[in-house]
Amino acid sequence: MMTEAVVELDDELWQSVYEITAGAMNPCYQCGTCTASCPFLSYLDRPLSARKILRRAQLGRGDGMEDIWMCSACRSCEVRCPRDVHIVEAIMGLRSLAFKARAVPPEMNRLLWSTLEEGNPWNDPRSERARWADGLKVRDAAEGVDVLLYVGCAGSYDPRLQGVARGLVQVLGRAGVNVGILGGRERCCGDAVRVTGERGYLQRLVEKNVKAFSGTGATTIVAISPHCFDMFRNLYPRYGLEAEVLHYTEYLEHMLDEGVLKPPRVKNSRVAYHDPCYLGRSNGIFEPPRRLLESVPGLELEELRDNRLNALCCGGGGGGMWREEGGERLSDKRVEQVKEADIPLLATSCPYCIQNFEDSTRRMGGPRVVDVMELLARPKAV
Repeated sequence: MMTEAVVELDDELWQSVYEITAGAMNPCYQCGTCTASCPFLSYLDRPLSARKILRRAQLGRGDGMEDIWMCSACRSCEVRCPRDVHIVEAIMGLRSLAFKARAVPPEMNRLLWSTLEEGNPWNDPRSERARWADGLKVRDAAEGVDVLLYVGCAGSYDPRLQGVARGLVQVLGRAGVNVGILGGRERCCGDAVRVTGERGYLQRLVEKNVKAFSGTGATTIVAISPHCFDMFRNLYPRYGLEAEVLHYTEYLEHMLDEGVLKPPRVKNSRVAYHDPCYLGRSNGIFEPPRRLLESVPGLELEELRDNRLNALCCGGGGGGMWREEGGERLSDKRVEQVKEADIPLLATSCPYCIQNFEDSTRRMGGPRVVDVMELLARPKAV
């Protein structure tokens, strides 16, 4: 005779889960659409079940939650959920509980301490944050500017990505934009801290950044990374940020419409555009980068099989840039799609996407990976 296992539910834990997730999981009726939509399961056959995570959260169970650290926060599940459940918010809330219980993967702890000590999750020296701007005529935002350019951690330290920031500064300067940077005073936007579940330090970091931004007098903040952009647009207003927040592709699209952006001609080539999750699915920005690419003489824009709301995640969000994993990655699958379409250029507008795709192409071969900005400022990138 079989006996059924008895699971005891913890009312106190249930209340903690409910409060820290703001009840985000309550509308879930366990249809499983989220699990079927997850790129980790669909493309890599990895056992990440958002449905099970949400069910355990509904029951207030704290066991079996290791999978919450695999989520890349791409929101593929959310755009298909018939009940509009805020699945990513629920998972981030569960990470906060895990952080309080000291059940955090080592790499999450390392990136948190790096951000605390050096102001960036890669533990690069704080003193070298503005080195990318050496030789450029760019104003110190402390002097008072109309537009504050927020470069971000990846763009400040990665030699490959520094060219994106430099190109943007040059394009804005030629157009007469009164733009400035924080330079060495710039800190991490907090996206990397948020994914660790540490809410206390995140709040202090955001408050410091809001104060620094407000001190420049800038009415517009332009961010290079969609992750920074997402933080500034959706979280920072809760802490007093009043400036308009734009991703750089949005700002350049306005310049294009005003006739002050004149893209240079490039060697004739076909290009595919990859929608970063935090720019596209999370914030609905699909057309500005496409319009910019279409404005470049010599480029022919082609769509990949999975695009816009259905774009395949590169795997870098939700802490994926620091997650220690082996085997095939989501970025490999995306590169495979470009290779199958025989498109020589893969353009995107996110530092994490570029880093992941270039890692994949180094191993697999395939298209040249470029940022949209590089095609507007440095045609030799083609």
